[in-house]
Amino acid sequence: MMKKFGGLMKLNMLLIGMAVILLLAACGGDETGSAAESEEEEVSDSASDSTESEEIQELESVKIVLNWFANAGHGGIYAADDQGYFAEKNLDVTIEPGGPQVSSIQMVSSGSAEFGLAHGDQIVIARNQGIELVALAAINQRSPQAFMFHKGHGIDDFDEINGRKAFIQPGIAYWEYFKSKYDLSDVNEVAFTGDHTNFIQDVDSVNQVYLTGEPFFMEQQGVETEVKLISDSGYDPYQYVLYVTKDYLEENEETVRNFVTAFSEGWEYFKETPTGTLELIHEHNPDQSMESLNYANETFEEFIYGGDAAEHGVGYMTEERWSTLINQLDEAGVMEVEVEATDIFTTEYLPEK
Repeated sequence: MMKKFGGLMKLNMLLIGMAVILLLAACGGDETGSAAESEEEEVSDSASDSTESEEIQELESVKIVLNWFANAGHGGIYAADDQGYFAEKNLDVTIEPGGPQVSSIQMVSSGSAEFGLAHGDQIVIARNQGIELVALAAINQRSPQAFMFHKGHGIDDFDEINGRKAFIQPGIAYWEYFKSKYDLSDVNEVAFTGDHTNFIQDVDSVNQVYLTGEPFFMEQQGVETEVKLISDSGYDPYQYVLYVTKDYLEENEETVRNFVTAFSEGWEYFKETPTGTLELIHEHNPDQSMESLNYANETFEEFIYGGDAAEHGVGYMTEERWSTLINQLDEAGVMEVEVEATDIFTTEYLPEK
């Protein structure tokens, strides 16, 4: 009886031992499976976090100061912002309008803005004054600046302005050039304020204008006019020039390249699809009607997309043009220091066409 009982005890102990082994094996399998699943979850979570990090990557904030109030001549910049071309280059761009009381050169040189727009002669004169700016792209291949006359009172040559009242912005560079090239000693020079009332009342007067603006407004008021382009004299600086300081360019080449690339894409988009961007500009500058914006855009087209831009793309510039401008300003007595064209412009960041 004792032997039988002992046998049963051994059998029971054996069965219990086997059960424990099976239970541990099962637990071990569960542990292995849990670790694998946990590792997969960690990898998945890590990938998700990485994707979310890329999506919410902070954009680099930069500012561009325009040379004047928002208008059709700034279309490519507004298009680049509105179409997301700047954002695609990791840039959050603030577009600040200019105006009679705003100097983009002062703001950019002081560090209040990274990018600016100015006329080519303004950039040369700034360099003469010790402000080292570098031109990156020229929106206008030719200058749309002009003199406006009442119809029938125009001129064939610029020295015929003598004996007339001329409304001219004080210190404007091309007027200094004109006074050195032509005999304008008998001109009654009056500071231009932007108000055309006095011009309208004096049929023999002369008014400085942009071909893209004032002639249209005169027509709307029933005043018939004629214009003569400043460039007919041979003085033809690039207009609406995108620039930065030399120091900023040297320290932020990638940012500059990204900005110029998006800037160029904006102009190509604006050329083909201007309407939506013009409506956006009208929202920013409601003083400009859609009719006037469309007129300006049509007038600007040959200045922006013609000339060297037809072959090389919007923004293109040459050393010859910059050298000619420097020499003209030197002849006008504006320059006090020697300036090399290669020091004040570069086409390195413009995309190849």
